[in-house]
Amino acid sequence: MTTHTTRLALTAAAAGAALLAVPVAAWAGVGSGGSDDDAGNGTQTRIESGMGMMSDWGRTDDDDDTTGRRGGMGMGRSSTAGAGAGMGVGDGSCLDDAAVEGDATDADAASLAAMADDERMARDLYLELADAWDLSTFDRIAAAEDRHLDAVVRLADAYGLDDPTEDAEAGVYADADIQALYDELLAQGSESETAALGVGALVEETDIADLRAQDVDSEAIASTYARLEHASEHHLTAFVRELDAAGATYSASVLDPAEVEDITGVPAP
Repeated sequence: MTTHTTRLALTAAAAGAALLAVPVAAWAGVGSGGSDDDAGNGTQTRIESGMGMMSDWGRTDDDDDTTGRRGGMGMGRSSTAGAGAGMGVGDGSCLDDAAVEGDATDADAASLAAMADDERMARDLYLELADAWDLSTFDRIAAAEDRHLDAVVRLADAYGLDDPTEDAEAGVYADADIQALYDELLAQGSESETAALGVGALVEETDIADLRAQDVDSEAIASTYARLEHASEHHLTAFVRELDAAGATYSASVLDPAEVEDITGVPAP
């Protein structure tokens, strides 16, 4: 199983390179009325037919509400300018308790703790960037990350494991590598709106790779991770398309650029 520390070291090394691809001229910020044409990888019908973390993914998710500030980039199709029909990413109740059988292995327990840190860091980071730049995209995706964190915590609880987030303080992490990464990405995202969106795209790109690298024994955990990966693809799409609408270019640094192009529909630079 790929260790969490190795993944974080890769991300920290890639962070600067990913943001350098944003043209200086575009760093003035995201304009209003960003295109919402075909944002994401599917329509609300696809989401509601079971592509989410449970059958009702997307129906009550904050990601559906893309009417937000600055004429926010739509995350799904809509006849209303600046609004998306929905790329819901779940309400955190994705866990099918009936699927949890037996005991969690050491690999399962370690993976759940690591993924809880991933989801918590993403949520904390997005909340800070939402406050810094007043971009509704960060508000919506932070809320989704909170639900994803809840799903991971519920899995841990279902297996009788300790809550990996107990007594956790926002922006504070026991793992020194995670703390350093959070601090670095927050500093980068605080430079400009487009830098913040680039940070968001990098986080989601890395989360996809990290989820794929997890080697777990539990079928319930593997199933949940597959759904979290699907949600991260939607989040990556939202960030990259909002950058594209601002005339900024995002260069993939963790996944293959061709795959990021396929996921987001935005041509690789």
